[in-house]
This record gives sequence, structure tokens and C-alpha cells, in this order.
Amino acid sequence: MVLIFYYRPVGEVFANVEAITTLVPYGWFFRQLHYGSGQAFVILMFLHTMDHFLKKRYVHYPFRVWVTLILALFLSFFTLFTGFILKADQEGVFAGRIFMNILQTIPIVGDSISRLFIVSGNDFFFLPYLYHCFFLPILIVYLIRHHIREWLPEKGFMMAGGAGLFLYALLVKPGVAFPPDAGAASVEGPWFFLGMQSLLKRVSPLWAGIVLPGVFAMCVFLLPLTRKSGAFSSSGVWMLWGKVDWLRYAVMVMFLLYTGLTVKAMIWGS
Repeated sequence: MVLIFYYRPVGEVFANVEAITTLVPYGWFFRQLHYGSGQAFVILMFLHTMDHFLKKRYVHYPFRVWVTLILALFLSFFTLFTGFILKADQEGVFAGRIFMNILQTIPIVGDSISRLFIVSGNDFFFLPYLYHCFFLPILIVYLIRHHIREWLPEKGFMMAGGAGLFLYALLVKPGVAFPPDAGAASVEGPWFFLGMQSLLKRVSPLWAGIVLPGVFAMCVFLLPLTRKSGAFSSSGVWMLWGKVDWLRYAVMVMFLLYTGLTVKAMIWGS
């Protein structure tokens, strides 16, 4: 909320971000507090979802509950991604351009869909700003409103988490930002995007950015339906499907492969 009053998504956005960091009193602190809390939220939400997946709780959930949880998780990662773009530095601009180009590869409707999320020119950061600051947070809270049992954690956990974030923001200064027009041998995206960045160097943007992530998302969404596999005939293919949870294994294999690409990019580059 503090940063919203200072951030300007049009004009010299990079200069505006640098001014927040260096000129606005405690601007660097609020930037790091925002960054740390956002990363912590998404990582903890991811671990929470992984716990449900590994213990197969989705088998007992209503289909709607699982879909809303997974959709909220994906939107949380997208929120981090729009925040990465809004840095307006060299990495942020490159990430935004890659995202725009990927959307434009969708046959027939690519250009129209792309303009719903990001446009080139002076308003390059405006739509990511709206999504990051308004649409996505409101939608995520709406989706998880019934899933959260208690909105406020225990006092001890809240104090420990608040103190940890405060110390992180106080002791860890924002990284060095390079202007969008600065020369660089390579530019990296956010940590969760590195696997896709590696894929983009090996397969077409349509497959790396749309088809393969879409197949993975569809498999994750359909996981609760595997509980009905035993209702099919006990002969032929359906018998084999009932004995082996193929969809669960497919999700695990795709996730491990993407994790491997991400770790490889972190260590040796994409």
C-alpha cells in the first residue's frame, strides 16, 4: 500500500523505481519488505499445496475446492512475475517482452490475448501494474476465502514471521538494478521462470510457454477425478488405469523435469 502511492507505471518507470529506492525515506525498506513477504507467501502456499498433493488429499476434496486452490497458486506465481516486470530494470523489461511474445504465438487470438495483459510502448508497465496491485490480490483472496481456516495465525508465529521479515528488509539491501538499455551478455528471469527460459532455447515459444504449461496445469486440475477411476469396467485399459494412478505420476514426472531445468539454470545458466 505504501509503494502504490509512489510507483508510477508510465513514463520513466526505471527512474521512478530508483527514486523510491534511494530518495524516498525508507523506500528501500518497504521495497524489501514487499519483496520478502511476497516470496514467503508464494513459497508457503506452494508447500501447502505440495503437502495436499503428496498426501493425496485432493481425492477427498470436492472438485471445486481443489481447482480454486490450484488456480490461486498459479495466480500467486503470476503475481510474483508481474512484480518482477514492474522493477522496470533490464531483467523486468526482458521478462515482459518474453511474456508478450509468448502470448502472441497463440494461433488466431494471440495478439488480442496479449493486449489484455501487456502492451508495448509508453504503457508497457501499466497493465502489469493493475494486475499486480489490484486484480490479482483481490482474486486470490476471493479464491482462498473458504480454504483459509483462520486468517490470523497464532500470536507467536505472527511475531516471529513479522520479526523475520523486518530483519530481512532491514539487513538485505535491494540488488543492483541495470537500466533497460544497458548492455548485458545474458539476462535471467525470476527463479521460478528459469526452467521455462531454458525451454525457450530448445523448443518453440508456443510449446514452451503455452502448450506444455497448459498440459501440466490441466493434469493438476483433473487430479481429483482419478478417484472415480475404479468405477469403470474391470477389464482392458480401464482396469490398468484403475490400478496405476497415471495422472499423478505424469504430474510428478513433469514437475521433476521442470525442477531439474530450473536447478540447472541456477547453477550453470539457462
